[in-house]
Amino acid sequence: MKLSISTLLLSSLFLLQDGSAFVSAPSRSIIISTRQTSFLLAEAASPPPPANEKQPAAAQPKAIILDPYLPAADPKYKVTGTVGEGDFIVSRSGGPTDEELTDENLYRIIERKASDLEVNTLVWKCLGYRFDQEWKPEEVFPKWKERFPEPPDFIGMQRIYSKEIDGPSLRNNQSLVRSIPAENKASYLKKNMLPFGFTGYKVSELTPNLTRRAQCINWLLFYREELYGYTIEELKERRRLKQEQQEKERLERIEKGEEEEWKPPVKEVF
Repeated sequence: MKLSISTLLLSSLFLLQDGSAFVSAPSRSIIISTRQTSFLLAEAASPPPPANEKQPAAAQPKAIILDPYLPAADPKYKVTGTVGEGDFIVSRSGGPTDEELTDENLYRIIERKASDLEVNTLVWKCLGYRFDQEWKPEEVFPKWKERFPEPPDFIGMQRIYSKEIDGPSLRNNQSLVRSIPAENKASYLKKNMLPFGFTGYKVSELTPNLTRRAQCINWLLFYREELYGYTIEELKERRRLKQEQQEKERLERIEKGEEEEWKPPVKEVF
């Protein structure tokens, strides 16, 4: 199956349109952690070899295929599954907190110190779902609430990648990615995770689970920087002012005889 590639985060970090792959810059040398719980990549510090010395091909990191997780097939798993008892800071109660949205905490998603359910739970809270014996769309962004009255699975918690079981999770994740405006899609993941040594993934190690976790982190960083702490009314006013400025700039380009800039469609959550 051939998949077209579109730039998502940076020129050095790409995403396949079906949400299945992140690619790190090919020009970088990397060192891969062999621990099953870590996918940390770092730039190699060794000096370059002599120009005339033939080097053996570097071994490519291998994808770690996770076993199916059958408890997630239970419809009640999202309300009964264990949350917040490990290293990852998250709670079902209330809205998102500063502590839950720190770079250090989000990096634990890359390290696999957060379960699939915990990643979903944090995204749900940021979207406005609130937990009271069950998940309710009390504060969900209006446009998102219309499509998803119940919190969707963005990861594929069952880890069974058949079209029937995993298809909805794939589409849910794609909807989350599309909700980020084009001007905000670059740099969040790379910029904020680089201090921890994260520079991206090699194609050979990618899995749907790994890729979707990265996409959730990128959305959570976008949410923290652009939406967190604002009311719906404030966000709408900010959007109105931005659209007015963009229209002004568009008209100025037309007057100068410049071509209009094409922008991909965006389905914002609010």
